[in-house]
Amino acid sequence: MHISKQPIKISLSVVLSAMVSFSILITMSIMTYIQYNNEKQSLFQNTMSHNLSSAQKMAVTTEALFSSMRKTLHAVANISQLRTMDINNKEELQHIFDLVLQSSPYFNSVFWTDETGQIRTVSPYGSNMNNTRVTTKWALEALNGRKSYISDPYVSPTGRLIVFVSEPVFDELGGYRGMIGGTIYLEKDNILHSIFGSNAGNETESYSYIVDSAGKLLYHPDKNRLRETVPEEIVRQFRAGNSGELHLKNMQGDDYLAGYARVATNGWVIVMQTSKPSIMADVNDNLLHLIRGMLVPIAVMLLIAGFIAARIAAPFARLYKITKVFAAGQNVSLQEFKPHWNREADQLNRMMKAAAETQAKQTSFLQQEAITDPLTGLFNRREMERCLDLWDKRGDRYAVLLLDIDHFKTVNDTYGHQTGDEVLKTVASVITESSPAEAVCSRYGGEEFVILLREHNMDQVYVIAEQIRQTISAAPTPFAGKITVSIGISLSPEHGVSRAEVLQAADMALYRAKREGRNRTITAG
Repeated sequence: MHISKQPIKISLSVVLSAMVSFSILITMSIMTYIQYNNEKQSLFQNTMSHNLSSAQKMAVTTEALFSSMRKTLHAVANISQLRTMDINNKEELQHIFDLVLQSSPYFNSVFWTDETGQIRTVSPYGSNMNNTRVTTKWALEALNGRKSYISDPYVSPTGRLIVFVSEPVFDELGGYRGMIGGTIYLEKDNILHSIFGSNAGNETESYSYIVDSAGKLLYHPDKNRLRETVPEEIVRQFRAGNSGELHLKNMQGDDYLAGYARVATNGWVIVMQTSKPSIMADVNDNLLHLIRGMLVPIAVMLLIAGFIAARIAAPFARLYKITKVFAAGQNVSLQEFKPHWNREADQLNRMMKAAAETQAKQTSFLQQEAITDPLTGLFNRREMERCLDLWDKRGDRYAVLLLDIDHFKTVNDTYGHQTGDEVLKTVASVITESSPAEAVCSRYGGEEFVILLREHNMDQVYVIAEQIRQTISAAPTPFAGKITVSIGISLSPEHGVSRAEVLQAADMALYRAKREGRNRTITAG
């Protein structure tokens, strides 16, 4: 007897629940994928733009460096004592060139070659090059050219990889007396390491390096890689323009996002690059946070969908000492530079004073850039954390106001990031104007700001916070609506004995302010 199979029967509520659940999961997956790709592309582009900007700044610095080298040598070439003295006076020659080397931070050695190509003196003393003749094509080009010269990198007769800069020397009657040169030992500690060492980074994330016009590495965080030749396909891309952005693989085959800029003086290329894996690690980490954050809403939506389906179907000695301080990269007080009756010493004094003024300005500018948020002009997170570490170390009492702009993502999504930037500037302006003069006001990251106050009690801090919140709420906005903020307050040592604990207490207070309806100030406790 033939028994027919009964078809599987599924309830309508299960079918509807499955369809709605499938739709929700597919929609969320597509949205997550789109957001993931958008964030990845945004991070890639921002990273390359940042690397390009860094490379351009370093190229300008290198250009200024070589200009300063040439000015230094030119000033030495015009010392009257050098132009008129007997070239066989070896002790006087050695004294002058030792003084030049000691007073200049630029060179590893300096030398004078007469018009016949004979090396008359070298500093530091002790080199076996004295009274020998220059033989390399670069030295001969500089000698015969009788003008300012910067060589290509090459291996000297002493076996060093060097670059040298030279200036011609003429006597008082205009007769050619040879050239003064300064050399940089590329494989030793030199001025390039002093300048770019702070930007070197590490090879697993971001780092910078210098490539000459022939494609050889001149500067790299790993000194063992100097003289290596960069792959030709990368060099061709560098030659395609004075600056730019590109995706490349390093010589170990790792993917990097790079920005590069050319130094006009000598054709060198400054490269700043960041590894893709380090960026992707951030993207993937953000993705995990996103997925974790979506789990509860998805679960709620699925429960609601199931319920509805079920309901339906159911972020000189004195100059020497000053020179040592200056060469170490430290700022020197301009009061240290006093006029001197000796002409040469006075010239060096004025030259060093000018260099110190330039360095002080550059240092001040770079220090300000390093602690300032570029969009809002407030201190950045690094400076805020430095202040907190200092106050913790001294045992100071202080208050932390953690401020977050309400519904900022909605403003960005609705009116665009340009309007969002204007909102951030408006909030930063109100914070600056409404905070006490001694307050440390900083951008913590995204739409979050931190205000630090020393020696204030909770009542005083609360009044300041409320004044800031109310002023922001009343401030003109770049869109059809008003800006509101939520603020969390904590005190040290009442709510923590370390930076992390006090910030966490302020963050918890801010979370309560958000949870209780936003646009309010909540104190920790």
